[in-house]
Amino acid sequence: MNETILTIAALAGVMLIIIIYIAIKDRDTARKLAMMEAGIDGANQEIFRLSKSIESLRKEVARELADFETKMEESHPVQIDEGMMHELVEPLAREIAYLQEQIDTIQSDLKARVERLDGQVRKVTFATDHIAPDEQKIIKLHNQGLDSATIAKQLRLGKGEVELVLKFSKIHD
Repeated sequence: MNETILTIAALAGVMLIIIIYIAIKDRDTARKLAMMEAGIDGANQEIFRLSKSIESLRKEVARELADFETKMEESHPVQIDEGMMHELVEPLAREIAYLQEQIDTIQSDLKARVERLDGQVRKVTFATDHIAPDEQKIIKLHNQGLDSATIAKQLRLGKGEVELVLKFSKIHD
């Protein structure tokens, strides 16, 4: 009888240790996921900001080039031959091409980082089975035309969680 009680107590102790271990690992995984989500959001914000800057720079360069041509025509009433115009504009065109290459390199690097982070987060997120039903519901509601705020209210989830699932599913509002 004593032996049975000790065996049950030992099993209960082992089960308690396993439960504590699982809880610690779950908390650690949630923390890592939150850090990855923050990293992805930061990278997405940086890509958006850089895209806006790129577009702004392109417009500014086009405007500057138009202003330059206008000033050249105004300051030199005599017709400037094509060779002379080419000499004046060529350094500017080389600089624009160099800046465009730099912008494209930065943009592709940021996209690669976001994709790498996205892959890492997918490994962590989709490893657990309890997320899949909510994910399916989110995607189904999104396909019905609901926005992330409405989906979050209906499923009683955080809006950030809904947006994260949509991002992982390559669905954007």
